[in-house]
Amino acid sequence: MLDTVSIGGIIHKHRTDKGLSQEVLSGLATLDRTHYSKIERGLRSPTLETLFKIAYALGIHPHELVKAIESEAVHSGGAG
Repeated sequence: MLDTVSIGGIIHKHRTDKGLSQEVLSGLATLDRTHYSKIERGLRSPTLETLFKIAYALGIHPHELVKAIESEAVHSGGAG
């Protein structure tokens, strides 16, 4: 099972690495800022469509974001 806190942490890291605020990224991804904030904090699980929007807003391919999430799940023992 995927951990929503881990997913949010990965998204947060990518966002801060790009130097973007939650407000800017949520705008680029056409997401409500409050909804986006809940995803980053692990309070909401993003849909696949939302992950794609976030990835494109970060300037990366969606598979890169999914790969980072998968890697985190494997290393934390959350998948398999």
